[in-house]
Amino acid sequence: MSTTGVKVTLTTGRTLKQGVGMEIGKLSAEYAKAVAICELDKTVFSVLDIEEGTPVRVETIEGSVVVRSKLSRRGESSIAFIPSGPYANVLMNADTEMTGMPRFKDIEALVFAAEEEEIPSVEDLIRG
Repeated sequence: MSTTGVKVTLTTGRTLKQGVGMEIGKLSAEYAKAVAICELDKTVFSVLDIEEGTPVRVETIEGSVVVRSKLSRRGESSIAFIPSGPYANVLMNADTEMTGMPRFKDIEALVFAAEEEEIPSVEDLIRG
């Protein structure tokens, strides 16, 4: 595992491909492909010296998960986006701060190159 990490602000949300995958089934390959990604800007790719599709480890104070890197179309510097789902949930704090909803945006995270690591399956994440 690389020791060079890039500090990012993690945000989560829904995507069209994720919705299509959900309709097929949350254990389908299509769903896993849609949610096991982290969109990053080109600066992060440059600092980590990786290409699109390279696995990355995303770490927060709550946990860490390996997902596939994807170049963000938004291009916002230091913003990382992971679609809502089992991979993003590993990184979230369950505390709702009495609002009834956990925090899904503005989460401090570190991203590392993880070329030698496997992306876990949805089933593995569910089993814990």
